[in-house]
Amino acid sequence: MNRGDPLRPLLRAAGEWLNGDGPDGDGPAGEPLRLVRRAYEVAAHWHDGQRRHSGDPYVTHPLAVAVILAEQGVRDHEILCAALLHDVLDDTACPEAELAEFGEDVMALLRGFRALDDPGGLPPDRRDLADERVLALKLADRLHNLRTARFLPEAKRARKARETLELYVPAAGRAGLEQVGEELRRLATANLPGNGPYRLVRAGAVLLPRHARTRYLEEWLAELHAIPGRRERRRFAAGLLLGMPSLAAALGRWDVTRWARALRALRGRIGTGPGRG
Repeated sequence: MNRGDPLRPLLRAAGEWLNGDGPDGDGPAGEPLRLVRRAYEVAAHWHDGQRRHSGDPYVTHPLAVAVILAEQGVRDHEILCAALLHDVLDDTACPEAELAEFGEDVMALLRGFRALDDPGGLPPDRRDLADERVLALKLADRLHNLRTARFLPEAKRARKARETLELYVPAAGRAGLEQVGEELRRLATANLPGNGPYRLVRAGAVLLPRHARTRYLEEWLAELHAIPGRRERRRFAAGLLLGMPSLAAALGRWDVTRWARALRALRGRIGTGPGRG
């Protein structure tokens, strides 16, 4: 596997069935892999110049959605193609006819995905009737958006969090994607207004090197969610924040200015009343 291959994360997550690297060389490489690569090329072309709120190239988002599906055990090149192309029709000038090369099944997945976002296309209380592959695609899309929600305005984060708890978490349970549903629930809860300890932990995590931040943050938020009492959650968050400079130093990053800002935020939250924790 070429280290410079932009599809390397997806091929690694998919494993032998897609990249054909098995000991017997009998993986379905060839046409399915060609279509997945072609879908990435088309997405990269049409999203060229677009950026996420994080500043990352936009194409990193559809690639991440495809990786999430592969990590969940999806062994279907059509849904991976749809994942890579899922924002092309709505967020670029690409005409639908340009995607016909991927076949009617991929086009049907893209139309179904768009229908879930159309207020007149499928009522929220009937979203459980959507094609299971479309639903899996939508859940993976929402999961990656929540993983990167820290770059969104607070009001938008809160709206997406409430929508996720109301619609997407139950849908994940019905689809049998319990792991996705649990992470959606944890991330959505962390982004609800008034969850001071969650915000403290997220704010303090900026002290850590970027390569380690996501892993530590996911573990800490999971532990925080398991703590039943507001006071205990605030104490846990405060303890983490106070220990972050040492961890940051051990991981190779220390920024006094960032730490001072985080400490000021901590002082403002420790005395917060019960309704805020």
